[in-house]
Amino acid sequence: MKRLALVAVVLVAACSTKETPKADTAAPAMAPAPAPVAVDSLKTDSTAMAKMDTAMKKTDTAMKKMDQAKNAMKDASKAKKKS
Repeated sequence: MKRLALVAVVLVAACSTKETPKADTAAPAMAPAPAPVAVDSLKTDSTAMAKMDTAMKKTDTAMKKMDQAKNAMKDASKAKKKS
């Protein structure tokens, strides 16, 4: 029993000692530098922009043709009602 009490006292003494943490002297972590822009990616971007411009022009043309068709249908229905 005395040995068990001695072991318990030693364990309590060992666990109860507080260690003060050492001050962190390391420099704060920095974010990695951004990768340089490659010339090929700029060409790809300009090509993509050119394709988008072409698609927008086609869309505009299609919208104008739809408007013309709607107007033609309205004119035809008005002409039919008059006759």
